Amino acid sequence: MQSINSVVADADKSTVKASAIFWPFCLSFLFASLLALSAFAIHLDVRIFQNDMGEASIIEVGQEAYLLIAVILFGLVAIKDESQRGFAVLVTGFFATIFIREMDGILDAIRHGIWKYPAWLVSVSAIGYSIFHLKTTTQPLVRFTSTPAFGMIVGGVFTLLVFSRIYGMNILWQAAMGEHLDPAIKAYIKTMAEEGVELLAYSLILFASAWYTLPCLFKRR
Repeated sequence: MQSINSVVADADKSTVKASAIFWPFCLSFLFASLLALSAFAIHLDVRIFQNDMGEASIIEVGQEAYLLIAVILFGLVAIKDESQRGFAVLVTGFFATIFIREMDGILDAIRHGIWKYPAWLVSVSAIGYSIFHLKTTTQPLVRFTSTPAFGMIVGGVFTLLVFSRIYGMNILWQAAMGEHLDPAIKAYIKTMAEEGVELLAYSLILFASAWYTLPCLFKRR
């Protein structure tokens, strides 16, 4: 007859196996849901509201909301976790700088190009803080690079800063749509495609940011 201890041990192993399968599926479902939400946002802009992809469009608001959430998440880590404060401040500053750049359409109403000043202030401040607190910057940064969230954030950032810029070049869309299509329609299609790719990039950044920061924020001390 099997001992009670062996039965308990087998039950614990089964629980661990079930947990190991359950959580990856949950994460996959949440990620797929976020991507679906982003895709439906494009459908709403184009098919329902027929927006011009301007600052008030759902795509633009979604981009800014995703990025702002990432800023808040890493900012909360900087506040709550002293052991990785320098690293969290650096990442917060990086995403906050991109967020300020995304808000240039609103800030230009004050003065054209004024977004550069707060962007420089935030970035220099974040870099300066991380340099003067290397112990809480370098070690957490090294640990972060070994997490799956790091690869996803890097993929999102490169999709945003590299792929979307090359993909959105006028020369590509002029070649794709020819000379006979109405210029306004060509501009709309180009903008929709480029902004859609950017929304995808911000989706990756948001999910990866939550993937990394939420366990840090809710871990038991």
